[in-house]
Amino acid sequence: MAQHRTARLVATACIGPHARLLTLALADGGELGFSGGQYIIVNTGVELPGGKLARRAYSILSEDRDQREFRIAVMRLADGPGSNQMHRLEAGAQLEFSGPWGKFVTTGVSRGPRLVFATDTGITAALGLMRAQASRALSDHTEAVWFVVSDDYFLSHRFARRALDGLCGSFAVAPAPAVGDPSRVTRAMDVLEQILGRGLPAEAYLAGDGAVIHPLRERLLAAGVAHENIHLEAFFNNPQRRAPV
Repeated sequence: MAQHRTARLVATACIGPHARLLTLALADGGELGFSGGQYIIVNTGVELPGGKLARRAYSILSEDRDQREFRIAVMRLADGPGSNQMHRLEAGAQLEFSGPWGKFVTTGVSRGPRLVFATDTGITAALGLMRAQASRALSDHTEAVWFVVSDDYFLSHRFARRALDGLCGSFAVAPAPAVGDPSRVTRAMDVLEQILGRGLPAEAYLAGDGAVIHPLRERLLAAGVAHENIHLEAFFNNPQRRAPV
């Protein structure tokens, strides 16, 4: 059973029309013990129909060199009871959570060119991964892409660019059709084909829409990237749920 921990909300900031940055610290003053790319599962305290509590997974997007304070970004959904509650919290509030969880991390060992491809809210996992201490040695060989609908979808493009300043060789924002659009996978595949035209990555990290990143993985495998060097973190549309919520 997951060990429950308690965090204190230290500060909040608006980082997009629908996005809020939460700075958290363990209530006992200890260290979280996370690696960049991992996530926590927060008990929002909201009771859902049927009596279950709304638990939501949030990737840690802050640098893992600081283990005493950590940051998550919350996207407000119009009909999302959990996200709305997270947007109402004020500094000093306490949150129950479990984690850190996940294997979307790097060892820091260079295998050659690295591709980080994030869709939608998956950018938070990508930010955490590339801001990890172990990723620093790989930054010059990392090509990062954010496949996202618009600048006001979640985090602002400016926020993402500033967070990745000096941490990757290149960072591009690729316009995406809306989630569920029939052309979405084709458009993402077009972006990937452009990347493959410049050279084959030795390692790839794919995060976000499972309906997109799973086909991208298959294309990378067909192109010759080793299976063990392709890492996935699906936030939604995932045929294999990433954690119990």
